[in-house]
Amino acid sequence: MTTLTVPGNRSLSPLQNAALSWIARWGGRDVVLAIDLTESVGLNDPGRLHLRQIVEKSLVKGDTLYIIPFATTTQKPVSFDYKGVNDIPQILQAIPQNPGSEQGTDIQCAELYVYRYLAQQNQNRLQAQSPIKAQSVIWLTDAPLNLPQGAANQWVEVPASPCGLKDSPIATERTQWMKALPMTQKSIQPGNFQLTVVDISPTVQEFCTPKPGGGEVCLVNSYLWGQLWWQILLGSFLGLTVLGGSCWGLIHWLRQFIPWKITVQINDQDYTFALKHGQKIGLGGSVPGTFYYVDLPGSEAVGYLERCNQTLKVYALTPDLTYNGCRVVNPVKIRRKNRFVTLDYRAVTISIML
Repeated sequence: MTTLTVPGNRSLSPLQNAALSWIARWGGRDVVLAIDLTESVGLNDPGRLHLRQIVEKSLVKGDTLYIIPFATTTQKPVSFDYKGVNDIPQILQAIPQNPGSEQGTDIQCAELYVYRYLAQQNQNRLQAQSPIKAQSVIWLTDAPLNLPQGAANQWVEVPASPCGLKDSPIATERTQWMKALPMTQKSIQPGNFQLTVVDISPTVQEFCTPKPGGGEVCLVNSYLWGQLWWQILLGSFLGLTVLGGSCWGLIHWLRQFIPWKITVQINDQDYTFALKHGQKIGLGGSVPGTFYYVDLPGSEAVGYLERCNQTLKVYALTPDLTYNGCRVVNPVKIRRKNRFVTLDYRAVTISIML
């Protein structure tokens, strides 16, 4: 059984509104064509052209269209679940073809009907735990919209409308809906009437009830969790992954600036250096770009050591430089876990300790 909705008893927080807007991204929209059937409107060719543009260019797959004609009374909606361009002829055919048979427009009761109807659709979705929708109303009427409560006499066609009386419950409800729904509007005048588009941000009515023992029971937070839990978990996982990757990258970047203590021993002579990423140690003499160098007996530079991140590379400038008995083929990578490395050059042993 569907519960008839009324304006909620609790305002939504900015975070709740943002979450509802996110949910509505996956649910299409509700679009209402609210068409005044009175003779004074006289839906002309430009008006029909604008309606056709709305149907053909504005609707997207997943939208639900409602056609609601009104005058002294408001008719029940004719609805279409829009699936694509093949639905357009049927929708255009359902738009009243010859309005003008009615003699008065109760615009305030029409507003109450339309806004309460749209609120009911999203409240039904909340109860069914399905995605809510953003909503729009396209009004085609020459009657003034948004009249304040108690101003029914400002509209000559129905000056005694119960929806506009100052103290009537139905007029109060209309005012409450006008305040409860987050609406923006924009108008053009293609003829004797105005075409006004009222956009309603995706929303539901929050009802909180005190419970025995303290606290209260509310609707919206549990609904948001039911809709978004998998996105929250996925977002948390991706966030932790990105954070972990960022931390790893930062640590990896910082380790480049932590010097390695490298000792180069030639025969009985020790040379100790603090080597950072990108720095070099020449073997037997200085070579372009070397930061340090060590001497070898009776030799020019025969090679060099270069630190690249967490790896030490050995480059040979002569075929006489060997590593583990094999000629050094540029470059030879030595990881830091290899704490002790021995090179040979013409019977001279070069010991490297990391």
